[in-house]
Amino acid sequence: MKFMAKKKMTLMISIMGVALFVAAIAGTSYAFFAANVGTKGDNNTTNVTSGDIKALFSDNEQLNVENIIPGDIVSKTFSLENTGTVPITYKIVMNNVENTFTRKSDVTYVLKENGVIIKTGTFPSTNGAISDTITISKGVTNTYTLEVTYINSPTEDQAEDMGKTISGKIFIEETK
Repeated sequence: MKFMAKKKMTLMISIMGVALFVAAIAGTSYAFFAANVGTKGDNNTTNVTSGDIKALFSDNEQLNVENIIPGDIVSKTFSLENTGTVPITYKIVMNNVENTFTRKSDVTYVLKENGVIIKTGTFPSTNGAISDTITISKGVTNTYTLEVTYINSPTEDQAEDMGKTISGKIFIEETK
């Protein structure tokens, strides 16, 4: 009898240990919203995938603007798909930002979601959000276009910004 009771106790402890291990792994997986980036094929397409969201950049997530002249508009298009089972809230952010323009207010951006303007502003000088919080429902894919414009100011001398550059890396930051 003591052998059966000891065997039952060992089985119960083993089951509890496995359950705790599974709960810890699930909690850790949910806690981190990590992206795995990889370039596919010769067309330089970049897919960024986490457990719940997939980003597709036609020419990678890096934005590099050089030799822009007043009046130019540079566009970058990407899509985000919620591959999970629940809605996800996130912000679109720019990291590794470099903006060497002296007249920073002359460089603006427009962010469109599925062709509709959702945010406008001056292109950032530092890392930060370029969108407000966005919610994407499960199974939905949204297409985003980021348009960077160097405003042509007919009344101001813009010569000081000739040869200046703008760059940054587009990231998706999950919000709670």
